[in-house]
Amino acid sequence: MMSGAVSHPDHVILVVSADELSAEVTVAGQSHVVTGRDPKETRRAALAIATGYAARTGRTVLIDARDAYRSWRLTATPTGVVRAADAPGAPRPVRPRPRNGRKIALVAAGGAVAVALLAGAGFTVVQLLSGPAEVTAQEEAERIVFDSRPVPPGFTDQAAWRLPMAEGTSPAVAPDGSAAALFGPDDRLTVLGPDGTPAWSSDAPVPLDAIDQPLRFIADGDVFRIAFVADGALWIWPAEGGEPERVDLPDEATVTFAGTSPLIADGDRGLVVSGGRATPVELPEGMSALLADRDRVLAASVDGPWAWVAPGEDPREVSPAKPDGARELDAVVTASERHVIVRWTTADDARVLLAVHDAGDGAVVAAAEVAPDDLAEARWEESDDLAAYGPVLVEPSKGTARIVPGFTPLTSAGDTLYGEVDGAPVALGHDGEPVELEEDTARPWGLLDGHAVVAGAGALYALAPE
Repeated sequence: MMSGAVSHPDHVILVVSADELSAEVTVAGQSHVVTGRDPKETRRAALAIATGYAARTGRTVLIDARDAYRSWRLTATPTGVVRAADAPGAPRPVRPRPRNGRKIALVAAGGAVAVALLAGAGFTVVQLLSGPAEVTAQEEAERIVFDSRPVPPGFTDQAAWRLPMAEGTSPAVAPDGSAAALFGPDDRLTVLGPDGTPAWSSDAPVPLDAIDQPLRFIADGDVFRIAFVADGALWIWPAEGGEPERVDLPDEATVTFAGTSPLIADGDRGLVVSGGRATPVELPEGMSALLADRDRVLAASVDGPWAWVAPGEDPREVSPAKPDGARELDAVVTASERHVIVRWTTADDARVLLAVHDAGDGAVVAAAEVAPDDLAEARWEESDDLAAYGPVLVEPSKGTARIVPGFTPLTSAGDTLYGEVDGAPVALGHDGEPVELEEDTARPWGLLDGHAVVAGAGALYALAPE
């Protein structure tokens, strides 16, 4: 146990022993030794002393914490919030104000990542002190308010949890809503479960400013792994955490994430990740790779058909069925792992038929006539059971498509598309009626346990539904 450290007012020194079963906490020149049955319990007990001191004095305190491997600088507020001292919005120690007997909730809710750092790989909520100030973690979480930006429609400004993020980074949410990932203020990658509890964390293999593409969840069998591109390589973490796998990329190769897994394009070649390596697939003549779905590639020619190709296997060609009212196939325009979007000619030269086809068998899912000029800058955005290609709104499960004049989709979450109508931000649901959004409305990165995952003021929030 280290000793002899000097603690000044508003400054707490916390030293965890090498075996992590005890810690020395120095507050206002007085040392306190706490013990625990395991490392998590030890850290909880140590942080309880620091947050208790902040509550008693009514001042934010600075915590210098260290163990045998690392050191951290944290702050603890009188309301029990613990976070990295350099996190955006971290308060500076201030002089006390009269509190008029108000109750203090000693829960580390807002600084969950900072506390998680002190707790190692696990997620720690500071142990609540006994007495009239005690509240539950759920009650404290309900007090987290997202007030830095307007909230998206269908959600409140009440957040189930809030975690600080590294400046200039973006989060990721798994397509099935099972997990989210972010870089914390300490530059560590943290993967969260549906309730916001960190499942694991890992050091980034490169500086964050060297990352070429943001975090992505990619499918690997029945699980999702986290990945990003940096330093001429694709870095992929195991689903359960641990050291990332480095997949070196060919010179001049590009990586896209249009499907469930990364597609590596190297000139005319398409490659997928297989066995820890970038493995090429043999594309049919005249076809280009559009996306990767796990270990197979969807390739197509502009005038059709398309094919699924896997390493070491013969291509499986798919021809699209002709929709009612169509004359000739005009172009295969884009695709997802579930659908291929095809433009067909019609009897009216001023109209085309935009059809959504099943990517597996070519069947028509839905189709609608539209003016060709309305598709000039269109893009495909697909959510759970709502999708759009430019102004063409599609409900795949119902087999319907309709025109929403002027709509351009940008992102999606759940059964809502977010985009613009004539430059104005809107949200679009199954009713097809655009809902105008306030400027700078937070667009969800995805849904996690039914909560909208949004970013603002240097943190990630999970907004409760209405």
